[in-house]
Amino acid sequence: MAHITRTININAPLSKVFDYVTSPENWARYVTSLVDVKNVSNKTPDTGTTFEWVYRMLGVNFSGKGSVIGYEKDKMFALKMEGAFPIKETYRFEGDAGGTNLTFEIDYDVPGQLLGVVADRLVVEKMNIREADTVLEKVKALCESL
Repeated sequence: MAHITRTININAPLSKVFDYVTSPENWARYVTSLVDVKNVSNKTPDTGTTFEWVYRMLGVNFSGKGSVIGYEKDKMFALKMEGAFPIKETYRFEGDAGGTNLTFEIDYDVPGQLLGVVADRLVVEKMNIREADTVLEKVKALCESL
């Protein structure tokens, strides 16, 4: 399983960043390749909340089911997505003099049979690194402008 970790400083209060990132209605706003999130089982994304998702990679849509596997108010939020690409995403939040340090971790696996559909493993890894950077940049821009 591959692992990516990225961190960014956001000039917005920790609680504001946490609330934005954890709200299911915002997920497709800051995750570039996430096309849709639906059938969310709970408005508050506590541990155990489930949902369905559609993700687009290289023009191909993939769908699956997900769940919130970790939720600590203003500290940590983790999701697990099952389907074509098993993914675990963890967001860690730390307050910093009126701002927020947000760390985004992704653990993922690309099953061999899908590599021929989307690309080789190196291309997928580069795309996922770019996606992680873009997610953080979008969260920063959105939270600093609210």
